[in-house]
Amino acid sequence: MIKKILSVVLALILMASFYLYALLREDEETKRTDRWVVAEEDAALSARGPLESTDPQALANAMGITLPLPQSLLTAGVADDSHHGYYARRLTATNGHSTVWGVRPASASPMIRPAVVAFGQSDKTLMGYPLLAGQDAQYLYYYLATDQAAFVLRLPQSDSQQALQGFLIAQPD
Repeated sequence: MIKKILSVVLALILMASFYLYALLREDEETKRTDRWVVAEEDAALSARGPLESTDPQALANAMGITLPLPQSLLTAGVADDSHHGYYARRLTATNGHSTVWGVRPASASPMIRPAVVAFGQSDKTLMGYPLLAGQDAQYLYYYLATDQAAFVLRLPQSDSQQALQGFLIAQPD
């Protein structure tokens, strides 16, 4: 019985010494780390109302980020939306052949991804980000996610390489 009590006491002393060692090793720098801080919602992203325009600069300003757009737009617009209870901004732009859907923030990307398309790796990049590729019977799709937004590019399968090279990059003011 004395051996059991002695072993329990020694185990408690050993655990207490490891605890004290851990407390002494902790410094003020490790306490101030932002690694586990939850980021707040993007304050710059607020409702602005819908915009219908074929001007790339106006679309980039309305989204507030750099956009990939097809050249010579026929129709394009930015609209306010919501995803899981928070604000999102959606982009739709087309030149008749190629279409771009975009959403900001990137966490709302399920709003623009086609449900029937399975995306996989590709060797292509756009705006310095890798593109995921997928296809259906008529179109080739590319998915692009940046730190602020997500985009889906829909291109006709017949001339998808040339259509992808024809995209322009629009930047906000």
